[in-house]
Amino acid sequence: MFGDYIVFVDESGDHGMAGVDQTYPMFVLAFCIFRKQDYMEIVCPAMQRLKFKHWGHDAVVLHEHDIRKPRGVYSFLLNASRRKEFINDVTLLMEAAFHPDRSGDSQA
Repeated sequence: MFGDYIVFVDESGDHGMAGVDQTYPMFVLAFCIFRKQDYMEIVCPAMQRLKFKHWGHDAVVLHEHDIRKPRGVYSFLLNASRRKEFINDVTLLMEAAFHPDRSGDSQA
């Protein structure tokens, strides 16, 4: 009845062809495709661990802009050591997602 995969799609940048923002003159369309079983058993728990470690809850939504220019719940990223730790944890999470055989669980 339902498929075995889940797809997430997101965009970033200027999607208009007229009046391109010269400070960010690009448009990116990215997507991730997960087997639903992997998403439930691997991806969601790993993301929850990351969020609990850095925010104390898992209700936060990750936004690239807020990571680049910290404010609000991302203001902890203004601290260089905490930012480095966060970026490292995200990197480890992504490496584990793309190369599960090379990495155990992220320490996030």
